[in-house]
Amino acid sequence: MSVGIYGGFGRSNLHVYRTTRPLNIIYFDGQSATLTALGTLDSQISILQGRVPLYPDYDLIYDEDQRALDLCELVKKLGIDGVVRMDAGFEVLVCDYHASRLQPLFVTNITVPGNMEEDPEGLPRDPNRQPPRGFGNVFSEQGSYEWLRSASWHYGREGGLAENRVQLDICRMVSFYDPELTSLAKSHHGRLVGNYSFVNGWGFRKGHRLLDIQPDDVNRVRSWLQTITSSTTSKENRCSGINWQAIFTTIHAQHGTRAREIGAAFEWKSGTEAERKAIITKVHELTHAILAPYLEYIVSDSDKSLTPREQTIARCSTVYTAGMDLTTLGRSEVLLYHSLNIVTERLCTWEWDLFEWSEKHTTNYWGDQPGDAKISAWLNDEEVARYRQLSEDTLSLIGWDLWTKCDRQCMFDEICAIPTWPVVYAPGLPQGGIYSAHPPKLSEDEMLDFWRPKCINRADFDRGGGRGRDPIHQFPDVPPY
Repeated sequence: MSVGIYGGFGRSNLHVYRTTRPLNIIYFDGQSATLTALGTLDSQISILQGRVPLYPDYDLIYDEDQRALDLCELVKKLGIDGVVRMDAGFEVLVCDYHASRLQPLFVTNITVPGNMEEDPEGLPRDPNRQPPRGFGNVFSEQGSYEWLRSASWHYGREGGLAENRVQLDICRMVSFYDPELTSLAKSHHGRLVGNYSFVNGWGFRKGHRLLDIQPDDVNRVRSWLQTITSSTTSKENRCSGINWQAIFTTIHAQHGTRAREIGAAFEWKSGTEAERKAIITKVHELTHAILAPYLEYIVSDSDKSLTPREQTIARCSTVYTAGMDLTTLGRSEVLLYHSLNIVTERLCTWEWDLFEWSEKHTTNYWGDQPGDAKISAWLNDEEVARYRQLSEDTLSLIGWDLWTKCDRQCMFDEICAIPTWPVVYAPGLPQGGIYSAHPPKLSEDEMLDFWRPKCINRADFDRGGGRGRDPIHQFPDVPPY
């Protein structure tokens, strides 16, 4: 990332350090190092400035030097070492190298010969770019592509190991979705400036903002940060030792891949009896596969007060939390506990409704006789459409982004690139300031295509100016050797 940004022009020295002890840092989730006015910086702006303006000043978005100073003031108050954020890859801001005991290894002058001057002659200029005004050496475009390749390593792609140098302590987490932040209770959805819209898989939420956060809630978040970074073992700062990440990963694996396959089945044609039968059969098989560990066609004696529906949903939605003692959980863990139960109950209820509906049209074990032979008489396209909509609503609410794999094995000269920068669909942006550059208007199909991971090579990357960059912000071509 450093080479990709600063190695393409001017004089550049790369400083390399190593850690000598574990660093205590806080992670701002999401693309919190992406410089946009669309919400990527909201968490930092709210904590540092106390409010999030709808139309922020240019410097509030792009002055990373000042933001680094402000973040380091926060780091000093918290008594920790720094901050980690994400753009295409991950970056760590360490505020005091001496106190954090970072050891310098070497400094390399990576300046490309012939590019010593700040504005070398003979290279093309793009007046629409911010400084350095669209010039660079012969490796400028390559640097951006290699930055993306490096990021892919740290996603666990391209033969790399998924980022594990930063070990998240999920027990000590602050969430702006916390119900105690009452000023945000009804304002997470939408609130994008202009006519922006984002598309990603099943409608994964990208438009949630903190524009309405009030001073009391900002102070509450600051207090929570102080608590989770302290070394005390108070009730608010304790942890049970439960591996929450393992539980979430298990639930995602158990429900996610089947849910995606169910969603894909509902996209099949349903105009004929054979087509409807194929959909209903696939839905029946997949929902049974999910619910089989919890399903009794005849409820056991111990649960005679429950219907098969009630028993199955209860077992499915509480299997990972039924044995937990809430009194042993830390404050952040209680939020995780309730979030987990809400999500699994919604998923298990949806899966049961699909199973019960498809069972009537297939095995019909709860009916008098198998209904398969009469499927055309009472299964119509409107009925399929109703359960298709139910599935779309559920998957959109859950918001799981399963689009993290390319549809094919990439070739040796390609990268399985996951979209990393926001793409704007905004025909009516306000004029002036940071909104003065109008990105090209994209069709819905183009938006969907962008948000899908795909195999790209260097030529694909350069043609688009880099993933997520509109043409007026891409590096210009440089003269050939």
